[in-house]
Amino acid sequence: MKNLLIKYCTIALMLIVSGNVYGQAAYLDKPEEFDPAKPCKIMVNLKLTKNDWGIVDIATTEDMYLWIWKPKEHPAGHPMANGIGSAAWKSSNDALKMTKEAEGIYSYILTPTVFFETDAATVYKEDFNFLVKPKDGGGYDDPDKKTEDLLISVDPPSGPVVKIQTIPVGKGLKKDTMITTTADVFSVIYNNNAEEKVTMQNATMLYVFAVAYDSAGTAYKIATNAKKAGDFPQLKMKETAKGVFQFSVIPEKLFTIPAGKKIYRIEYQIVKPNLVDSNDAIDDKMIYQFNQGGC
Repeated sequence: MKNLLIKYCTIALMLIVSGNVYGQAAYLDKPEEFDPAKPCKIMVNLKLTKNDWGIVDIATTEDMYLWIWKPKEHPAGHPMANGIGSAAWKSSNDALKMTKEAEGIYSYILTPTVFFETDAATVYKEDFNFLVKPKDGGGYDDPDKKTEDLLISVDPPSGPVVKIQTIPVGKGLKKDTMITTTADVFSVIYNNNAEEKVTMQNATMLYVFAVAYDSAGTAYKIATNAKKAGDFPQLKMKETAKGVFQFSVIPEKLFTIPAGKKIYRIEYQIVKPNLVDSNDAIDDKMIYQFNQGGC
């Protein structure tokens, strides 16, 4: 069971940090939030490029410019064309000047569907293909001044965004029958970014009002009611990524259960601290069955 739990936790961690490519020369800031119809920030670390044309040294004295041809390259004369004039490579468009974030680190913000004048499907299909250069990129019998061709891959979501899920994943149509015992770690992950309820959107701190039940229907609580959940640190959810909250416990250690009794069911309600009314709680009522306390 321990190995199974480690497997599920590893998968969850991979889902949370997928797209994190900060060890590469080119990447997106906050890749997990990428949406072709919203602004994104292209990041380039010149120190991680091949530096075949000496771009690292060049950047210490010159501005850097984006030169991009996929998802789509604008033709000469377009306001966002890569270069201007009859020798475009020697005169990058000032509209594509990059922002210096730190020594060797440059960024450029664009909204893909607007910038490239194309649809999201094309953005996902073509990815971002570009390089970075000074305004005068050399050429025309002068040495080139640029990075190698850089690539940032962007993939469409693999499926619908899931608002609430568990680790391990439960069985049944509602995924609410647990395959672990109440002596194992049980986690609920809540994606506030997918919350439809306006009063609960953009939450910064959340708690779980938890109630356990034994076979006779006797209830066991930490907080006497949902309004008191915020008074108990052990009921606080941990924000593991922007807008993603996780509550991980061993049920038998969270609740005080009389000897000889077993937890058959747990009900969770996610609430804001200092809850006043239903506006401070998500509408979803989470009920999880534990197979009479065993697998």
